[in-house]
Amino acid sequence: MEKTKFKKLLFKVAFCSMACDGKIVPEEIQELKIIEKNTPFFKEIDLSDELEFLKKELEEKGVQIVEDLFNSLKESDLNPIRELIILEVALRIIAADREYDENEIKFVNLLRANLKIHDEWIIDRFGKIDILHTSDYSRNIRSKGSESDFIENLHFPEIGNIEEIDLNNVQDVSL
Repeated sequence: MEKTKFKKLLFKVAFCSMACDGKIVPEEIQELKIIEKNTPFFKEIDLSDELEFLKKELEEKGVQIVEDLFNSLKESDLNPIRELIILEVALRIIAADREYDENEIKFVNLLRANLKIHDEWIIDRFGKIDILHTSDYSRNIRSKGSESDFIENLHFPEIGNIEEIDLNNVQDVSL
């Protein structure tokens, strides 16, 4: 997968990670800005443009964008480094407010279930994470209808709440 396409996919992961609990809190936006400022993950893409695109997609498709994300991950030929980056961004976003909503936990585990990376590599990179299942459970979670049930019951924030997100001044963020 080419670099720009991956970065847009990664931003979609970040967006869905922020929105999957039905609210986007300032800590999640701040974490996204920190990631943008201090990593090359989103370099060379305009986060404001990507946010506008995802807002339109959310208006048109609703929570179907999460299923589209999971399908993109299944169909993509990502290397292990990119898969670890996807998990890192999702975990950092959902941990930003120091609270783990049930939907955030389900989301990150379904996200993990759609990646091909070995559990050992995840544990080597992140250590044991209570909310992340690194076992056969994560491999089998999709076969039990959990993904479709999760998506059907998912409630994203209202578009008006997403409109308030300002990603134009990302360089101004302080640690």
